[in-house]
Amino acid sequence: MKKLVSMIMAAAMALCLCACGGESPDKAYNNYLKEITKGASTANGTLTVALSPDFAPMEFYDASKKGDAAIVGFDVLLANFLAKELGMKLTLSPMSFEACMAAVQSGKADISISGFSWTMERAENYEITDWYEAGDNETEQVIIVKKSNENKYTKAESFAGMKIAYQGSSLQQQLVKETFGQMSDVDINNVYSDIGAAVEALKSGKVDAVAVAKGNGDAIIANAPNDIAFSGFEFDVDPIYENNVCLIQKGNTALLEKVNAALAKAKEAGYYKVWYEASQIYSSIKTADELGYDENGVKITETAN
Repeated sequence: MKKLVSMIMAAAMALCLCACGGESPDKAYNNYLKEITKGASTANGTLTVALSPDFAPMEFYDASKKGDAAIVGFDVLLANFLAKELGMKLTLSPMSFEACMAAVQSGKADISISGFSWTMERAENYEITDWYEAGDNETEQVIIVKKSNENKYTKAESFAGMKIAYQGSSLQQQLVKETFGQMSDVDINNVYSDIGAAVEALKSGKVDAVAVAKGNGDAIIANAPNDIAFSGFEFDVDPIYENNVCLIQKGNTALLEKVNAALAKAKEAGYYKVWYEASQIYSSIKTADELGYDENGVKITETAN
């Protein structure tokens, strides 16, 4: 019952949520952002967050906006929430995925929130926060291909003779190497710093497939339904890699404790689900109707018996 009440409170946080019936798809997202930042204090300085905005629905650009406001997505909502809980001014620092990690190590950024999964290497080099849950972003890892090859490749052996691309330093890179590294007839030396560039390489035929998180794949396909599709293959993902974490400079345990406290608060309140859904709507992955919003834009929630 407590969880149910929390979900209702989270849904009620934006009474005007609606991205259907002709409404702008960013309305739900903007209402959550407005509610998160209402009454925020900046008394404790600036929280600089590094992120790679090429990863919808987690973080991506809205070309109709300018400055920090142009960077949107689930992780941006989370960053705003953390800044408010810490009483700090938020500064978003967009850069490549690999650069995000370097920025945290060097101290140029306080924290990186960019759809990271836990890995042993990251645990050795950073303070890793408690996990936060963002839909199927990390729980499912897949491979996308050209539309003409939709659902044609269900096994690793199906990719014989193909070039598989991925984003450098990502979980997908690790999974591709683990899965295809011993297959001499599969070319896995196709590293891209930007997922968008990898997708363009797929469209142009420079590579045959791209490994992505399922949620990101949904966004890519939603914006190119006639060009890109799922291959039919899904990686076997160890549960240890599921869900997302934030990276903080090694040794900064004071910030780690504060961020973990804020993450626990967001989890308890049930915010993750509705933030992810709002970001799915914004990035055209899903519609409000599909995600269970009524005609008034209020999240439809099961009632207790």
